[in-house]
Amino acid sequence: MLDGFYWLVQKGCRKSNQVMMFVLVLFSVTPVPVLAQALWTLEDSIQRAVDIAPETRGAEALIRAREGALKQAGAWPNLEVEVRADDSMSKDEGGHGTDFTQFAFSQPLPLSGRLGYQRSVAEAQLDAARSQRQYQQVRLEAQVARRYHNLQLATERLRLAELRLQLATALQAAGRQREQAGELSRLERLRLDLIRESAQQILDKSEGKANEALSQFRTYLGFTTGTAEARVQLTPLTPFDATPALAQLQESLSQHPAILAVKQRLAAAQAKVKLVRAERMPDPTLSLFRERDSLNGRRQGVNGIGIGFTLPLWNRNSGRISAARAQVVQIRSELQALERDLGSRLQQSYLHLGHLVQQGKHYRNRVFEPAQQVFDLTRKAYTNGEAEILSLIDANNTYFDARERYLELLQEAWQESAELRLAAGHRFVDEKQTGRQTEEKINAQAIATQDTYHE
Repeated sequence: MLDGFYWLVQKGCRKSNQVMMFVLVLFSVTPVPVLAQALWTLEDSIQRAVDIAPETRGAEALIRAREGALKQAGAWPNLEVEVRADDSMSKDEGGHGTDFTQFAFSQPLPLSGRLGYQRSVAEAQLDAARSQRQYQQVRLEAQVARRYHNLQLATERLRLAELRLQLATALQAAGRQREQAGELSRLERLRLDLIRESAQQILDKSEGKANEALSQFRTYLGFTTGTAEARVQLTPLTPFDATPALAQLQESLSQHPAILAVKQRLAAAQAKVKLVRAERMPDPTLSLFRERDSLNGRRQGVNGIGIGFTLPLWNRNSGRISAARAQVVQIRSELQALERDLGSRLQQSYLHLGHLVQQGKHYRNRVFEPAQQVFDLTRKAYTNGEAEILSLIDANNTYFDARERYLELLQEAWQESAELRLAAGHRFVDEKQTGRQTEEKINAQAIATQDTYHE
C-alpha cells in the first residue's frame, strides 16, 4: 500500500527533486523492525502470572492449613496423669511427713464417633480448598487474558495510527507542493493539514492507550520497568475460530471448580451436623488408679478402676445443632444460585462469542476488504485525474476506520473466549498442553504474515 502511495505522491508533484525529498522523508519515518524481543504468548503470560500471584500463595497456604487440620482431626485425646501427695499416713502412724498416696491415669474415650465426623469435616474442607485454588487459577487466567488482549489491541491500534500519520503527512506534503504549483486550492490544502493533525491526535491517543495497557500488563506479570523482560512482544491478533460445543460445556459444568468448592463446603457442613449431634454426649473417661494408705497399722496399696461421664441434662447442644442445620440450608441455596448463574453466564457467553466470530467474518468480507478495494481504486482514479483529493481522503479515512473496527472485533472475540472459559471453569493452560504444537504453528504463521497483513 505504501509503495502505491509513494507513486501517488510522485504523480501529484511536478518537480523530481521535491518527489525524492518526500520519498526520503517517508522512508525515514517508517518504523524500523524492533530488535529481537521476548515473544510472550497468552499461555506464557498466564503461567508467569499464576506462578507469582499472591492469590496463588494464599490458596496454597490455605491448603496446608486444611491438611494440618485433617491430620489433627483423627487424634485421640491425650492421656491424663494425676499424682497426689499428703500426710495422712504419717498422721495415722503418729509421725510427720508427706508421702505419695495416689497415682491415677485417665483416658477420655471418643466412643460417640466424634473423631470420624471430625475427619469427614476436615477432608471436605481440604477438598474445598483445593477446588478453590483451581477456581482462583481460572480467575487469574481470565484477568491475565483481559490484559493480554487489551495490550494486543492497543499495540495494533498504535501501528495503525503510525501508518495513518505517514499517509496523512505524505498527503500534506504533496498538497503544499501542488498549492505552490497552482494545482490545488488553499481550501483543499487546509483540509489536508487538518487530516494530518487529526492523524497526529489519533497517534498521540494511541500511544497513551498503549502505554497504559503495557503498564497494566507489566504490573500483573511482575515486570520491572527498564529491564529486558519488560520489553515484551505479543503475538498478533488473529481470528478466533475454535468455538467449543455448547452441549459439551454444559455437561462439564458440574465439574466447575467453583461449584465443586461449594459442594465440598456443603459436605463439610453436613458432616458438621453429625459431629455436633455426637458431641451432645461428652466422651466418657476411663481411670486407673493406685492408692497407698495405712490399714491395720501398716501401709498397704489399693488398686482400682473407674469411669466418669457427663449427663446431658441441661445442655444438649440444641443451639449448635440448629445453627449447623441452618448452615447446610444456606450453603445448599448458595450452590443452587451458583449453578443457575454459571449456567446462564455460560450460555450467554457462548452465544456472544459465536456472534462475534460470525460478525468478524462478515465485517471482513463485507466492510473491511471492500473498504481496502475502494481505497485502492480511488487512489488510482486520483492519479488518473478522475477523482478529487477529497474523495481520496474520504476513502483513506473509511479504510482506516474499517480496519480498526475489524481489529476491535477480533479482540472482543478473544476477550469473550476468556469469559467463556471462566464461566465453564476451564483452564487455558491445561487446554493448551494438548495442542501446543498446533498453536505454535499458528502463531508462527501469523507472525510470518503480519507484515503482509498490515500492508
